[in-house]
Amino acid sequence: MVILGITALVWLGVSMSEDNTYPMQVRVQMSGFDTVRYALLRADTILDVDATMSGFNAMLQGIINPRPELKVDLSEESCSVAIDDLEQPLRRCFIGAKQVVCERDSVRAILSERHSRIYQPRLDQVEFGFAEQCGLFGEPTVQPSNVILYGPKEELDKIDEIRVEPTVITNISQNSTYRLNLEPVWNRYIDVHPSTSKVSVYVPVEPFVEQEYRVPIQVEGADSTVSLRLYPAEVTVRAWVPQRELVKHPDIKVYIDYDEALKGSGNVTPRLAEFPSFVRPRSIEPGVIQTVVIK
Repeated sequence: MVILGITALVWLGVSMSEDNTYPMQVRVQMSGFDTVRYALLRADTILDVDATMSGFNAMLQGIINPRPELKVDLSEESCSVAIDDLEQPLRRCFIGAKQVVCERDSVRAILSERHSRIYQPRLDQVEFGFAEQCGLFGEPTVQPSNVILYGPKEELDKIDEIRVEPTVITNISQNSTYRLNLEPVWNRYIDVHPSTSKVSVYVPVEPFVEQEYRVPIQVEGADSTVSLRLYPAEVTVRAWVPQRELVKHPDIKVYIDYDEALKGSGNVTPRLAEFPSFVRPRSIEPGVIQTVVIK
């Protein structure tokens, strides 16, 4: 009996060490494609293969991972990948496999491009607060400038706009870029996905200096047959000006309304008519002009 048992063990060991072909199954996982832009309509999910390996390895495979997973990268709308191109990945799915053979010639998948709609993200819910004597110099820029939503057309038609989430940014003193979240409006709809959920907002900042400018007053709508005297004839305009623009002499125009001067008691309010975009007017002094009409 001992000899018989030893003989059986030796026979089992030899037979288990020999390579044989075993039928196996592999789960196929399609990946590598843009899941936001494309929907996976149909794909091969199971491959029946014959794996050549030793009996010991086949037993271990059955215990540890009887149905291994194979990831197949896709990149086109309608894709197929030849089995010959998957030879090495298939072998790595099995423990000690010498060869893996599949009767099929390829694995296939069909992708469908979702409908899309382009939006410009809005910043009207973002508050920018600047440090003392600093201010916005130019316009904030948003990157990406467009956000694309993908999904069913009937769902996209319900979404009119995309906004940045309410945000308060304070004490800005230099050029800065902020990474801000978009309001996830797409979560309210079925199978709608964004190209991005965040945007970068660049805020150009410049130190400002307070300046004073003496500006003569112009009369709008004056009658050439009537003489109008102004006291004073010019005003002081106080404004903030970016440091880099101090060398420029801004073209500022201040006016009073002729009809207002005739109808009133001789006191009129001067108003700004024109000023460059880089100038931030603060005040006009004096705030009231006396007028005398001489006919």
